[in-house]
Amino acid sequence: MTPVERIVRRYGLVALITIAAVTLVACGSGESDAPLERVIDNARVFTVDDLRAAGMKASKQYDVSELPGGVDAWYGFIRDDTGPKDVEVRFYASHADAVALGAALADEASGDDALVGEETATWVVGVKDRVRLSSGGTADLAAWSGQRRPNYADFVIFGNLVLLCQGDEPEQSVVLCHELITALVTP
Repeated sequence: MTPVERIVRRYGLVALITIAAVTLVACGSGESDAPLERVIDNARVFTVDDLRAAGMKASKQYDVSELPGGVDAWYGFIRDDTGPKDVEVRFYASHADAVALGAALADEASGDDALVGEETATWVVGVKDRVRLSSGGTADLAAWSGQRRPNYADFVIFGNLVLLCQGDEPEQSVVLCHELITALVTP
């Protein structure tokens, strides 16, 4: 074998291995592009003790006497890889009640157009926990704008729970809610 043939063979093999590795990484990541579900039926009736066992720090119980169909509600946080994130959980007697009675109020309390003022929200209990100061788009504390924005970009209904989870974008909120759901159903 000539020296040129050896170089072609050696570097050709390296190129082939590199292409194969890139293809495996790109095609075999295991992540799905399918969106996470926002309404998930589950027959189990969850309580705040289940959430605590799943890692939620339930710090404030809300009065639900004026929450249509609500049997309990808590504000607290869960930790993800970036630190603590706020969560509001509303409990209903069943999944059907959570969907029928809780979806509209959760929609009202989440997203960029959330009604988070005492004069606009239908259920005003905990309304101050549904807003947070926003930054100027950077982690630099000097860039904080001091403007208030909705704390929850979206929500998920899981069984008898309506979960409002912190996030700047709906996908962030839904992913955080799914992390809590995974912790709830994982023994």
